[in-house]
Amino acid sequence: MLKIVSYNLRSVWNGDGANAFPNRAGGILEKIREEKPDVICFQEGIELSIAFLRRHLKPDYDIIYNQRDADFGGEGLAVAVRTETVTLLGVDFFWLSETPYEPGSRYAIQSNCPRICQCLLFKTNDTKQLFRIYNNHLDHVSDSARILGIKQVMERVAKDSPMYGGTPVFILGDLNAEPGSETIEYCNNYKPFPVKDLTTEIGGTFHDFGRLETPVKIDFIYADAKTAEKPYTVTKWTEERCGIYLSDHYPVALEIEL
Repeated sequence: MLKIVSYNLRSVWNGDGANAFPNRAGGILEKIREEKPDVICFQEGIELSIAFLRRHLKPDYDIIYNQRDADFGGEGLAVAVRTETVTLLGVDFFWLSETPYEPGSRYAIQSNCPRICQCLLFKTNDTKQLFRIYNNHLDHVSDSARILGIKQVMERVAKDSPMYGGTPVFILGDLNAEPGSETIEYCNNYKPFPVKDLTTEIGGTFHDFGRLETPVKIDFIYADAKTAEKPYTVTKWTEERCGIYLSDHYPVALEIEL
């Protein structure tokens, strides 16, 4: 079984009171060490939080971190790879914009925050099975920008697919869009490369550190249609101790038989 997690870390270091990152850090490490995911796809990674994870997850995990600003700094996406079970074969990232390889570029209609997508190719160490992951964090303000962004991501997935044949594909992350929105419906009905949402039954994921009475589902894991037919389970990491959570989102964990 392959275990993949989509995990919005919450970028703020010291601005969330009891849920400031330094207070959550121990619980984050404990949960990762308990669950031992093969791949963890982080959103809202900042240099302080990623440096902490790199330091404390060694030697079990390597972390690939791509930042989104024009100077290749700022907030970004990161992927932790469990070296005992999987090998990273290749990585690329691009900006969600009309000029995807121009650092810091963005759509004119989106927020001031540039957005990127990580494209990663892996191989399992035991069966040598290839698989691909596209890690995303779409715009938090503009629905129009989210739609443009997810179209760009799906077009990239479809363009890459002929190079890898029937390699399993996972498209995941914080899409900042709810079920039924145009962004999500675009994924659900993308004909050039059909995919399936494996997280339809998990309920809400964004809970604002327990302040939302009804959490909102904005975190997703999609798989290509063939892979989605394989046995799998999806769960949320809902741990909370004395009002301290793993994040303001519930991380979403997929276990699937490739």
